Amino acid sequence: MAIPKPAAERLSQLARLLEQSTRPDKPVSSTELEQLTGWSSHTIRKDISALESNADFSTTAGYTPAALAAAIREKLGYTDELSKCCIVGLGQLGTAFLNYPAFNGSPYTLCAGFDSNVNRIDILKAPFPLFPAYRMKEQIPRLGITFAILCVPGEQAQSTADKLVECGIRGIVNFTTSILTVPAGVEVENVSLVDALGLLAARLAIHTVKSNPTRSEK
Repeated sequence: MAIPKPAAERLSQLARLLEQSTRPDKPVSSTELEQLTGWSSHTIRKDISALESNADFSTTAGYTPAALAAAIREKLGYTDELSKCCIVGLGQLGTAFLNYPAFNGSPYTLCAGFDSNVNRIDILKAPFPLFPAYRMKEQIPRLGITFAILCVPGEQAQSTADKLVECGIRGIVNFTTSILTVPAGVEVENVSLVDALGLLAARLAIHTVKSNPTRSEK
């Protein structure tokens, strides 16, 4: 049975958090996971039950972090083979990812960067090659890149996404403010700092109401 997208997103984040555990064999309860993630323990248990896995990650004391993370990775289709990614747009935001340490030990590897400004490419230093944007059609298939991190100006976002799809990109992490239109078979994940702050504010408001129930009655 396919896992709904919201549950899959939570499980992916949960696997990453579990893999950071300093005691991967010590069971952790759903209540502890609630404190760690901000999601309700009921939601966490429901998401985990959707794994339908025979893996032995559950104990009377909770879930074994290493085993649960592995079961999540298996269900979500992660493999030992690294997925290759590129950065498109090497302005202030894009360059911040050139030496991004979170990729270390993850299922993803950055192997190219692209920008329309040739002078910028000559100046920047990165642990992987940087190319002019016009070479995407040549380099993306050659390097076997399937994911792109899009950091171009908003007015260039859709045209750049169209070019990435033509180059064979299957997934785009969209850091622009534009809503992208892509064909079936290509996925887009929109990332917005403003939206993230809005979600935090909403969660804080909920906690405030819960801790001060009479306040909502005024």
